[in-house]
Formats: sequence, structure tokens, C-alpha cells
Amino acid sequence: MIFAHTIVGLLPVDESQFSLYWLAGSMIPDIDHLYVIYKHKLFTWKKLVRDERFEDKYHMHFKTKYGHSIFGATVATLPILFISLHGALIFFLAYILHLLMDWPDVDEKQYLFPFSKKKFRGFLPIFSWPERVFTILLVVVLFILI
Repeated sequence: MIFAHTIVGLLPVDESQFSLYWLAGSMIPDIDHLYVIYKHKLFTWKKLVRDERFEDKYHMHFKTKYGHSIFGATVATLPILFISLHGALIFFLAYILHLLMDWPDVDEKQYLFPFSKKKFRGFLPIFSWPERVFTILLVVVLFILI
């Protein structure tokens, strides 16, 4: 749902206006994907899509326990507290919404790290048709709200 996260980040939320904090909170959790892409040298679109769709088969996880957890949301929000309390709240809410949007994905997530090793899995394959439909609906909503 990487495109969906970006679209949600562009939605007007803070007093019905665009918020850089909201956009950052929507996208920052996926920074761990860049690490995995670099580590496994997934530099072509074909390899990237194949490996993300079949993580278990290729023994990799794009959603790390550091980026895709409540702990990750808290740590990422802390520096923003020094800039703006309101901005930190918006960032944190967007980050948590990102995690909730990832919940249906079939890949492995550790939302409760480091307090629990429990792993969460959804039911939707990555890049499945419901994800694509959801993304298209978000685009429509974005154009209506702008």
C-alpha cells in the first residue's frame, strides 16, 4: 500500500489543509523498505515487486520491527516534539494510521516490538486487487477534497 500511504499523506487534515507533519507520518514508516531494497539489491521494478509479494518465499521482510511498530512511531515522533507539540500529534496519528492500513497485508509485522515478539499477519496479498481498488478510491477522495 505504499502509494496509498502517500495519497493519505496528501489529504487535507489539519484544519482542512495540507500538513507536512501528516505527510511525513504517513510515509516515514516505509523508510525501512529502503534498507531492505539496498541490503538485497532489489534495484529493478520486477525484483522489487516479486520479492515484496512473496516475502516468505524469498526470506525477507520489508516491514521491519523498528519501523512498523508502536515503538517506532514513538521514537520517530520524539524529535518532532522539540519543533511542535501539535505537529508531533499529527505526525504520530498519521504514523499509527499507516500501521493500521498495513494490518490487512499478509506480510509479517511486529507492532508490539520490543514489548512482545507477537507477529501479526493480515489476509490480503501485496499488490492485490482490493489494495489497488482502495488506492484508486483514495485518489478519487483526494481529488474531491482538494
